[in-house]
Amino acid sequence: MQKKLCNVTLELSAKPFFDDSEAEMYRVCRKMFNQWRALTAVTESVSVLLWIADGSEILEYSGDLSQTFEWGYWCGCANHCPRHQPELPGDRENIHLYPQPYRAGVGPRSYAWLKRLIEVIRETGAEITGKPIRVGATFDNGPEFAISDFKFNRHKEIAQAHTLFPNSFVVCTAKLHAEKRAYAAFPDGIAEGTSLGRFLGSQFREFSRDLGYDYIWLSNGMGFGSETWGITGALFDKRAFHMEKADRAAEDMLDFWRDFYAGCPGVQVETRGSNYSAGTEIATDAAPLAKLYRDYKIAPPVNSPWASMNYNVGLEIAAWMSHIAELPDDRLPFRFYIHDPWFINSPWLDRYGREPWDIYLPLAVSRVSEDGTVKPANRIALLSVDDTKGQMPDIVPREVIPQLLHAALEIAPDAPGPLLWVYPFDEYAAKKNPHLAFAEEQFIGEAIQGGLPLNTVISTRIW
Repeated sequence: MQKKLCNVTLELSAKPFFDDSEAEMYRVCRKMFNQWRALTAVTESVSVLLWIADGSEILEYSGDLSQTFEWGYWCGCANHCPRHQPELPGDRENIHLYPQPYRAGVGPRSYAWLKRLIEVIRETGAEITGKPIRVGATFDNGPEFAISDFKFNRHKEIAQAHTLFPNSFVVCTAKLHAEKRAYAAFPDGIAEGTSLGRFLGSQFREFSRDLGYDYIWLSNGMGFGSETWGITGALFDKRAFHMEKADRAAEDMLDFWRDFYAGCPGVQVETRGSNYSAGTEIATDAAPLAKLYRDYKIAPPVNSPWASMNYNVGLEIAAWMSHIAELPDDRLPFRFYIHDPWFINSPWLDRYGREPWDIYLPLAVSRVSEDGTVKPANRIALLSVDDTKGQMPDIVPREVIPQLLHAALEIAPDAPGPLLWVYPFDEYAAKKNPHLAFAEEQFIGEAIQGGLPLNTVISTRIW
């Protein structure tokens, strides 16, 4: 079997740019595209997803390109987690508690610098790959990647989830308090009660137009629930499911998407999703996945790198299969974690031990489509091509590319596996038996983790 990929996404932080010069932009971009040239040669298009900050650069944008912004130059959690009182031995070496700049002398950068970087990415990418280049912006709802005065000081009312510490994650259903400061899409300031969806969408409209972005990536479950890094949510408190809240919770989440698209009509959205399955998101948070897929055509969530890095491949595969049983279109994205640009680990080199099990296992997954054919992943994303110190070691693309080419192109599934998961997407979406959806999907994940050879999914609608 031999096929082409539709897209390869190279994810890149701002750390490899050791100074702000144009020469440095060309150096880094040429190195990146040359390193991954053997992979981009077999794809129709190439994307570069920029992890510049945490999305606060979108929220803060005033329309002035000379304005500066905080970017992700930290090792560790940039917005301080609560610290032990009194301090414990070793605390100062814990970058979750005491983040450290990755290099001496780093500081804010300007939007003009970012605009020029995007231009250089397009130019060098087209020159080296010969393919059209898309550039994406990231919005993360957590406290980790860059200092955010917007999320954790001026508008801390939007940080309502408690994943890492109390009020540490932004929730999509939040409303903003009034503020007189001028923003690109709100030159007269923010009115009391403006929805986060409306604000983010409107700001991204101006931000992407001025700087040249093509799409936005919503990270870490943004738009899929309230506590997206845990199994609790608007409907589930670890003891009981409160289904009387389901309709309101689903409508609140849909309001985020309606307002976001109203603020930025026609925007292309890609998603990380939560760490859990579609049924779990529906059962615990009333996530309106059917409407998101069918009305808004968002890209389906990728497989979870968090689950695999915790060696829970069963959860990774079950969650991914649940999200691709139904699709809004032909996009079926796979993501592989090679470097972490924030927390001093490079999974390919350390956590995976240079073993490709998290390439071959998820890339053996496929779905049965409406015409009865088996569809494997047709897009590959790589987080990230640079590491926490801004290095781009050649050994990683040299070792990873052959494994990806073999798994995704040469031995990709072309028939169902020995077992077929008939997935009740529409039945779960009806939210009638959340406890059943929750229990069934936890069971399936544990079964795969225990060795069940389940790698093909079909929805009941197609079945």
